[in-house]
Amino acid sequence: MKKSILFLMIIALSATAFSQVKVHPGVRLGLNLSSVSNIDHADAKIGPNAAIFANIRFANFYALQPEATYSNQGAKDAIRYYNYSNSFDPGYYYYSEDLSIHYLGVALANKFYIVPNVGVHLIVGPAIDVKVADNLDDDSVIPVDFSLFGGVGYEFPFGLGIEARYKQGLLDIRDDFYDNYDEDNDDFWSSDSVLNGSIQFGVYYKFDF
Repeated sequence: MKKSILFLMIIALSATAFSQVKVHPGVRLGLNLSSVSNIDHADAKIGPNAAIFANIRFANFYALQPEATYSNQGAKDAIRYYNYSNSFDPGYYYYSEDLSIHYLGVALANKFYIVPNVGVHLIVGPAIDVKVADNLDDDSVIPVDFSLFGGVGYEFPFGLGIEARYKQGLLDIRDDFYDNYDEDNDDFWSSDSVLNGSIQFGVYYKFDF
């Protein structure tokens, strides 16, 4: 009898908890300030980011937010071609190129609302990005990148919100190292791991259907 009562209580509590779960679809638009690691002369580049998401609010303090994302990343002046045959100035570079990579991906944002009834929240989660295009002529950039991100946001009561995130890639983005290595471009190919890194600013709206 006691086991039956306990079982019914668990079912009742579970039903109550799930009845309070709220799902809100939304959209986000923003800008990236991105660069790559271990290339000293690479500068940050600005590019767009966007997402559609479903905010699943399990509790007042926590929401799980699956996202389908677009992000333009890379760096300015990331690739330099050097003229080593110039005996007067062997370090002279005669051509430089920006690195611009377009990704479609999925992310799983965990949002922690740290102050009751206030829209301030912390964000952390993983992401997988698939390269759909880049500005290089060969296959120098790997097709998939894994990353972790974290940040902070503020959400107004009517569904509008702002966020700032930092997204750190975990994989060396260079592909076919030994096939593409060239003395005229050794700053890109001979450096340590070249990882994506991006500061992401965004404005989002969460629909209340």
